[in-house]
Amino acid sequence: MENIAFALLVTGPIFLMIIGGYLLARQGMLRKSFFDDATVLVFNILLPALLFDSLYSSSAKPSHEAPLLIAGVLGTFAIMPIAWLTARPITVKDRSAFIQGAFRGNVAIVGLAWVEKAFGPAGVSHSAVLVAALTIQFNIFAVMLFVFYNEEKEFGPRLLLTELVKNPLLIGVFLAILCRVLNIKVPQMVLDTVKILGSASLPLGLICIGASMKLGQLLRSSTTALTSSLLKLIVVPILSVTIGWAMGMSPTYLGYLMLITGSPCGISAFVMAHTMGGNSQLAANIIGLSTVLSVISASIGLALLKVYI
Repeated sequence: MENIAFALLVTGPIFLMIIGGYLLARQGMLRKSFFDDATVLVFNILLPALLFDSLYSSSAKPSHEAPLLIAGVLGTFAIMPIAWLTARPITVKDRSAFIQGAFRGNVAIVGLAWVEKAFGPAGVSHSAVLVAALTIQFNIFAVMLFVFYNEEKEFGPRLLLTELVKNPLLIGVFLAILCRVLNIKVPQMVLDTVKILGSASLPLGLICIGASMKLGQLLRSSTTALTSSLLKLIVVPILSVTIGWAMGMSPTYLGYLMLITGSPCGISAFVMAHTMGGNSQLAANIIGLSTVLSVISASIGLALLKVYI
């Protein structure tokens, strides 16, 4: 019971923030134009600021985070052939959204929010390297996936580079890495401003997720959306944690790994599907369904970690 209570203390507030956003939108206190603009703000400014601050200010050495990074990246990579085989029976036009939903997590908003609640700012600092690596991995895989299933676009290095260069999250990550590698000292006033912007990303992002959810669509979600969500919420963290455990990772780092890789599908999955010719409605259903179910899966995962590790 104590382990379940701890897990709910971590996931409960995040879930309430999402539900709060949903209720505020349904009551008309948050108009669609507002949370659409707020989502753009979070994605383009606030989240890059959070990632930059977390990476730049982190006292953790990249070499110390290597096992965490390897386990998370390999676990995500391993789900690709599983999702591809699982997608074979469904309609071809739905496969790109289905497979993306199985690997693309909301690591920067929900994942980091869980880690911060469970392990504090130190957890965010250590997990930032993994979030950066997964952000790069998600975008490379997604571009390749949607181009593969879209006859109107021809995949090539130029298209991939264009998509990566203009991604705000990757810009924040690369700027932080560049500053650390070249030992560039960011003025304290600028760093404090970035920190304030980053601190606003998690609460506003969670509220926007809730405000954009449509309960009717969730209730009508197909078996396809449910299967993709379960692959993301259950199979990916199991694969990642198993790899981490085999590498001798500490229980705390396994906790980071489980919460980050077990995060639900992110809003960017809808944007990618919409702009690159995938089934954006299926992507939206996967996002909403996995967000709701993630509260259960993450709570169970945390409780099991405390019992068995």
